[in-house]
Order: sequence, then C-alpha cells, then structure tokens
Amino acid sequence: MKAEGRNTGIASRNPLRFVRATIGLISTQMTLNMILNDGIETMDRFVTHVSTVPANLGQTVGLHLREKVAPSVAANSKPHVVLFVHGGFSPSNVAYDLDYKDDYSFMRVLARAGHDVFAMTHTAYGSSPKPMMDDPCNVDIASQHHLIPHILKEKTAPRYPFKLVSSRTEHDEVETVVKFIMALRKVERISMIGWSTGTPRAGGFAAMHPDKVDKLVLYGPAPYFPSDTPPNPFPEPGAPMILQSWDMLMEKRWQNDCRSEGQIEHPEIREIMWQALMKEDGLGAHWTADGRGIMRAPNRMNYGWRANIGSIKAPTLCLLGEFDNYDARFKTWGGLKMDNRAYIKVGCASHFMQYERVRFVLHKATLEWLATGTVEGQRFAELQSDKDGKLQPLIQ
Repeated sequence: MKAEGRNTGIASRNPLRFVRATIGLISTQMTLNMILNDGIETMDRFVTHVSTVPANLGQTVGLHLREKVAPSVAANSKPHVVLFVHGGFSPSNVAYDLDYKDDYSFMRVLARAGHDVFAMTHTAYGSSPKPMMDDPCNVDIASQHHLIPHILKEKTAPRYPFKLVSSRTEHDEVETVVKFIMALRKVERISMIGWSTGTPRAGGFAAMHPDKVDKLVLYGPAPYFPSDTPPNPFPEPGAPMILQSWDMLMEKRWQNDCRSEGQIEHPEIREIMWQALMKEDGLGAHWTADGRGIMRAPNRMNYGWRANIGSIKAPTLCLLGEFDNYDARFKTWGGLKMDNRAYIKVGCASHFMQYERVRFVLHKATLEWLATGTVEGQRFAELQSDKDGKLQPLIQ
C-alpha cells in the first residue's frame, strides 16, 4: 500500500500550471516524495529545457522526470543510473511505472535490484508541455471524426498547420535530461532503456553520445523510418496532434496480437492502463461522447533511425515479442554492429510485453544485461524464449 505523498510545494498541487507559471524556478523542484513499504522512494521533478520544438522554439519549458530509488542507493557516491525513454503514445509514468500489483512497474523492479532509475516524459505527453494540443482544431483531419459533433461541428483545417516534434527535438530533450541526471548523481555514464518509438529516441542519443551511455536495452524496437534526413520544408506541413482511441489501442493494437492462452495474465490490466493514460492526458479524457476518453499524441517528424542504429557503440540487448509486427521490427537487430549484443525473441508476447505474463523474461534479461552485459553469461547471443521463459538458440 502506498504511503501518503508528502506535499513538497505548489507544484505537487498543480504541476502543469506550476511549470507554465514559474518554469525558471523548478529545474530541481521535487514535486512528489513517497516512500512505499518496500523502501523505494519516488520523486517527480521538472527539468529546465530550452525548447527546439518549432511551435514553442526558444521557450524555457519543464520536462517531467520521475525517479525511483532506494534511499541507500541514492546515498551512494556514484549509483548505477538507468533512464527509461518512452514511445509514441504512452508517457513514461504509464509505460514504465504502472501502479498495479507487484511487478507491473518496470521502474520498481530495477529500483529493488539496486539501480537508481529515472523515466523522462517528452514534450506533448503527460505533464510535459503540450504546445498547440489543447485546441481540437489542431487534431489531424484523419482523426477528427472522433470529435464530431460533440467537440467539433465538422472537419476543419488546423490553426497550427505543421507537425509538432521531430527526431532532432526529441534527441535534444534526451540530452538535456541526461546532463541533468549526470550532474545530479555525479556520474559520467548512464544506461538507457527504450520501448517502441523510445528505441530510436534512446538509440539515437546513444549513437550520437557514445561516451555517455553504458548499456542499452531496446524492446519492441521501432521499424526503420522511411527517411534518414529531416523533412524539407521543416517543420513539415500537417497538423500537430493525432489521437488514439480505446478500440485502436486495446483491440486493434493489443488484443489482436494476443494469440497465446493466458498471454494477458490479468485481463483487468487493460482498463487500469487506460485509466492511467487518461489521468496523464487530462484534456483528452473529456473529448469523447461516450466518456471513455481518447489519447492525444504529437504528430511526429521521424527520421534517421536506420542511419543511427549502426553507429551505436554501447552493449545492446534487443527483445522482440513473437506477435509484434515481427518481420519489420526484427530488421533493427540486423542494424546493430557492436560485438557485445544480444537478441531475444520473446515467445507468447506482443508489443505490450511489459503488461503480459512473460514480463518476467524482460525483467530478468534486463537485470542481467545491466549488471554484466550478458544474457545467460553470453556477450553475444541470438535466443528465443518459450512461454515459461526458457531460453534456447534462435530458430528463424
């Protein structure tokens, strides 16, 4: 059971309003401090960043950063630091720190093992800034049908007629957060974990800053983007915001890839996850006629993943569910070139393996990789797991 959170200032009462009103004061402001019965401390901060997103270019903003750590680890002079980087729709608080049962928080699993664990949230997600995203007219026209007629009377052109964020702006944000963590914990390198579109975000940073990354874990890796160069013109014309409904996420993207009996161990996890997403989004929770809510996300200008992946130097573990758009995502494994790398095809898993029964495979492999750079003692391996997590050589 959670202990009551300690009020550490105005930001804990309304963190987003606080960011907008007093951003210059909050780079190290702790907005939440809770100690649960396992001794793990949770802290939420906003890291000061000068935005390179075209919609709020040059503005000082606050990027949300969560930390989970045992007090004894935080007291170490140089703890082993891990940073989670989220994907294209789910902010880090839901992707990596879902508050359910004992092991649905990936962050808590690592913190219990003695790591100092951080998770950042990019612009356009969660409590980080959402420029141009409060106006429903700025929803991409292909998604506007979700809002008609209760929010919009009819389809309309965006007031801000451009896509919102890019691979460059995301890498800039990762760099700001990494520098903040390194200064805070007085370390020279950190390890990174990315899921889905978080893999080119974390992997791209690792490629560009090999001196700052110790080890890398990529799971459910994003397929290669169509381009390795920025769009021209930049920003790319379009709309800044896209939407994802319950049906798209839970049925088309997840349930349709549940092909093994008992794959979702606790069926209620879908509703718990959705409610957490709606809490993080805020406004989107009120944008549907049926009260179910909808996820808002940035319309992104992605590029460079194919070019960056071959430049990663850090020892890298890659995991991919067997039901997770396998052929397209598997190509990223072939792009890695470092000697110290390992691949696991996770049996009975979809793109959402951290919420499925085989999440223990992800947790166990990650813990060993962060500790030793090996999987079952091997510095290079191509493996597959069965439904019980037993590993054997990969058979394609």
